Formats: sequence, C-alpha cells, structure tokens
Amino acid sequence: MELANVRVVADGLMFPEGPVAMPDGSVVVVEIHAGRLTRIDPDGRKSILAVTGGGPNGAAFGPDGAFYVCNNGGLSNTGAHLNNGGSIQRVDVASGKVETLYTQCDSSPLLWPNDIVFDSTGNFWFTDFAGDAIYYAAPDGSKIVQAVAGATAANGIGLSPDGRTLYWAQTHSRQVIRRRLSDHGQLIESAGYSVLSLARYGQLNPDALLAGLPGARELDSLAVDGAGYVCVGTVIESGISVISPDGQSVELWSIEGY
Repeated sequence: MELANVRVVADGLMFPEGPVAMPDGSVVVVEIHAGRLTRIDPDGRKSILAVTGGGPNGAAFGPDGAFYVCNNGGLSNTGAHLNNGGSIQRVDVASGKVETLYTQCDSSPLLWPNDIVFDSTGNFWFTDFAGDAIYYAAPDGSKIVQAVAGATAANGIGLSPDGRTLYWAQTHSRQVIRRRLSDHGQLIESAGYSVLSLARYGQLNPDALLAGLPGARELDSLAVDGAGYVCVGTVIESGISVISPDGQSVELWSIEGY
C-alpha cells in the first residue's frame, strides 16, 4: 500500500529519529548527528530543546513532563558506532538541562541504547542495540535491571494497549518479538522461538515470535496503535510494516519515491 497525501513538514535535520507526537501538534525528534533534541511545529519551524551530546537515538515523553533519551554515544558520518559509551538521559523541557541517569547495569556498560517506552507505573523499558539486551528502569535513576539477554540487534520497543505484552524489533533478523508480562516489569519465562531455543531448552514457544518479515525489510523503531497493531519502521524495502496483534497479517505501507 502506498501512503497518499504525504508532505514534507521540515528538512535539514541531521539524522532524525525517535519522533514523539505532542498534544499541541508539534513533533519532537532527536538528531543523532547533531547531538540534540528538536521540536518541529506544524508549520515546519524548528527549535532546539536541548543539546544532549553523543548520539541521541530514541526519546519518550515521561509522566513527569520531561523527555527521556536513549543516547548511543555517537555515530560517524557513515553510521559506524563510535563506542563512546551509551546512556539514558533526562531532559528538563523548561530549562534544557540534561541529566545522565544510567551508563551501566550492575557492572555491564550500556553500549547503544536505542529506543524507549514507558509503562503505566512511570518506569520504562529500553533496548540496547549493540548490547543485544532489553532493560527495565526507574525514571529517577534508582534502579535498572537487564530483563532480556540475547535480543540480537534490538531496536524499536513498545507495549500493547493493556500493558500486558512487550514487543521489540530485531533489525537484522527482521523479527518482531513478543513477550507476555505477569506484572509491570516482570516477563513471563519463555523458551523463545529459534534454533537457540531448541539447543538451550529443547523446546519452542511460538507465541514469542509475533512476525518475521520477508525480503530486505530490516526493522527500526516501532509503535503500537490503540487497536494493538504493531507499526514498525522498515528500511531497505522502505516504509512502515503494520502487523496485526495476532501476527497473522503484515502489510507494508510505502511512500512513493522513498
């Protein structure tokens, strides 16, 4: 399906990612190569909210009115990771003050924090692309746990409308993974659905795979709409892949000329 009536609102952005739609109609994005958080008004005007440094990769608006940013540490102009160390940052909108909340979990450094989503408790989940991990953390910097290891090239992350299912996109395997929650921050144990599941546990859990996409549809950020459809940005074969909550329907929405 081709998206119709698409127009460019703003250009000249330096590797924009992590769009957040605001109630006033503006959109806030990170600019990875510029190391900043930028607001774009409906008429296309741009204003810098904060300079984060490094490589801000994903953002979410927290329940306290601040922005929370996954910072990957920085990318070169070719997209290579600079390995400057990743972090989770809090941005005060009124002052532009940037506070670093987390740079590691226990003794493991954050490598490439990528995308972030809040749950109804005010805590948040985030992915670490280079660390192949999913984390759960408190917004005041007091607690962080590694919830999933071995999530290869974990990118976009989201929650179902009822908050009982966690989804994340694995870029290079072109898979959207689904994990059920027993409570906030608590994943129900799952063997997973891969060759490694058979090798490690001798069993498979088909429910763990929402969808695997064909061709060269490598996956980026995702969001979940009010009906529970998972909408994941697709690169190479560019567009938005829309996946039904049961995983049985996958439709690529593309933009002609992109």
